[in-house]
Amino acid sequence: MHVLVLGGTGFLGRPLVAGALARGLRVTTFNRGTHGPDHPGAEAVRGDRTRAADLRRLAACGPWDAVVDTSGMLPRDVLASARELEGAAGRYAFVSSLAALGWPRTAVTDDSRLRPCPCDAGLDEADFDTLKAGCERAVTQVFGPRSLIVRPGLLLGPHEDLGRLPRWLNRAARGGRILAPGPPGLPLRFLDARDLAGWLLDALDGPQPAGAFNVTGPAGQTTLGELLTHCLDAVGTTGAETVWADGAFLRAHDVRPWLGLPLWAADDAGAWSVDTSRAEATGLRTRPVVETVRDTWAWMTAGGTAGRDYAAGAYALTPAREDALLRAWDTRPGGAGTPDANGRAGGRGTGIREVRVRQA
Repeated sequence: MHVLVLGGTGFLGRPLVAGALARGLRVTTFNRGTHGPDHPGAEAVRGDRTRAADLRRLAACGPWDAVVDTSGMLPRDVLASARELEGAAGRYAFVSSLAALGWPRTAVTDDSRLRPCPCDAGLDEADFDTLKAGCERAVTQVFGPRSLIVRPGLLLGPHEDLGRLPRWLNRAARGGRILAPGPPGLPLRFLDARDLAGWLLDALDGPQPAGAFNVTGPAGQTTLGELLTHCLDAVGTTGAETVWADGAFLRAHDVRPWLGLPLWAADDAGAWSVDTSRAEATGLRTRPVVETVRDTWAWMTAGGTAGRDYAAGAYALTPAREDALLRAWDTRPGGAGTPDANGRAGGRGTGIREVRVRQA
């Protein structure tokens, strides 16, 4: 089997290409060479998918049994790629996003309605979520029943290029009092990029499912509290204290969901309500949460660098800002630092303040 990967050196593309090569498949990658090193054993074709001449040159390198598009962001670019590769590839697998269905603000199924977006939309015509919907339409318009649409939610694991789990691991390593969005039982679902890559390869190399598939971790997979516990265990921090502030307090102090505190969905009620039964019926499996956390920390300590630094930016929690928020939480009416009726600090709190202390 011969597979073309559009991308191939990023967060998902890396385990996808490595997994394909480990299975003995022939792999060609097509990218600009700006994301990371090429894979030994894969044929690398340099080019820019926004240039028609580069796409024509790529198509001449075929044919392939399947193309996997891990880098498509703009519908007009995906449409051009699909049209050029229509006669050179048997199938077209496109990695979209649950956001194309309105997630995380709404619960979604595999058959939820796509956001409205034309298949030839450009950068200035919509936001990321909507553009992904247009990309899906571009693929299905050209490849029809030979299309495979994959919609991941949160992807975590080694080589993560958004810095979500790395942010919490770095924060756990710093120790001290850690501000977290409460309660600790908030549900969390994600998929390790390596598990998505394995499922994709199974789908292309075995019985050939078609259509659209939601892919994320199973319902009840974990909670934010459990994830932070795994982070503390992975980095070996002792004496840390996790302070769980409630959402109303965080929003009142302009802490932004997803941005200020990664993986905090706040009021997005549909964030963890995703039907993945179709993908699970075709073999989607997820590794233990602790393995994803442990392997991500191992990658980070071996020199790995996440593409986005969640300690920077307009809404990020720098150490100074986090300390200020912790003081505000302690001294809120009824908080830990508020004098009680006898004038002593530590009156009974009225909000959530569940603390986990790790002893040396």
